[in-house]
Order: sequence, then C-alpha cells, then structure tokens
Amino acid sequence: MDLPTLLIQVLNGVQYGLLLFLIASGLTLVFGIMGVINLAHGSFYMLAAYLAWALAERLGRLWLALPVGLALSIALGLALEWLLISRLYRRNHLDQVLLTYGLILVFEELRSVIWGDDVHGVAIPELLSASLPLSDTLDYPVYRLAMSAACLALAAALYLLIQRTRLGMMIRAGSSNREMAETLGVNITLVYRVVFALGIGLAALNLPPDPRGWSDDDTL
Repeated sequence: MDLPTLLIQVLNGVQYGLLLFLIASGLTLVFGIMGVINLAHGSFYMLAAYLAWALAERLGRLWLALPVGLALSIALGLALEWLLISRLYRRNHLDQVLLTYGLILVFEELRSVIWGDDVHGVAIPELLSASLPLSDTLDYPVYRLAMSAACLALAAALYLLIQRTRLGMMIRAGSSNREMAETLGVNITLVYRVVFALGIGLAALNLPPDPRGWSDDDTL
C-alpha cells in the first residue's frame, strides 16, 4: 500500500471514529447522567438526517436546513422527555427498554409514511465540494475534513459545557446525587430535560461522511 492510500484510510478511520463518538456521546450522556437506557437514540439520528434532507429540499441550502433541523430535533427531545421519559427515572431498566424500543417502531413507521422508503441524498455545499490532491490519481474531499473538524469542535464544546459551566456543575451534581442536588435548590427536572435534549441534539448533528460516497446500502 502506497503512502497516499494509507493516508486516505487513516483519515477515513479517524472521521468515522469521530462520527461514532458523537453518536455515542449523546447516548452515554443520557444514560450516564439520567440513568435511562434510550434504545431509540439511533432513531433520532435517522429522523434528524431525514429532516436535513427534507429541509434542504425546501429551503434550497443545506446550511439553512441544519440549524432548523437541529432546533426541531431538540424540540422533539424536550417534548418526549416531558411526555414520556420523565416517567421512567424511578422505574427499572426493563420499563425504559420497552418504552424506547416502542419509540423505535413508531419512528420507523412515521419515517416510512412521511418520507417513504427510497434512498435520498443531500448535495454537498459548494464551499466544501473541492478535493485535496494527494497524488496524481488520489485526492481527499474537503467535505470530510470539514466534518472531522466539526466533530472535534463539538467534542471540545461538550467537554467545556460539562466541566467548566454552571449548567455542567448542576448536571454532574444531579448525576452524583439527585436528592442532595434537589435539596440544594437545583431543578433536576429541568436539568434532566436539558440533558435529554442535548443528547438528541448530538445525534442530530451527525452527518454522513460524504454524500458523494453514498450507495444503495446507505440510508439517511
């Protein structure tokens, strides 16, 4: 294997690892802080991707679709936490598994009814459509490098939020001892709602590595 090919494989591996980290971070955040096993976390990723595609089709630009889709995903997370998830905090994990698995079935049917079962793709923004030449025959898309940089920035922002902010302090306090935090005046109900919405937001922020590389086996 020549050096350019090796470099491409390394960059691809790093990028996929960063994307998986973002997906797993939302899932880990909800379980680690709230103690809720959210099997439907992948469904939020799926819904956010379909929202990005649908909004990009309507708005004409992916840059406009991303913040709108993110806002809608967070709003959905807040509503679901208020209506359903908040009733699971003091119940056993089996109840959590049954409810969140039921959400998977509901979201899958809604996806099929609203958007159908066809494979869809979003056009790469013109600003990120170029490629960096690595050799005479190999190049690497700028889009993928931009997505890797975005993942790193989000990881740093998440660390700063949890470790360096007042909200992060309340989140960590609620995770360690909910009753004590409530006694000290922390609104744990609101904190948990924000944490769940943040977890959904992290799932919604994940984008496919490169739309030009989607195949019939890839779905939004």
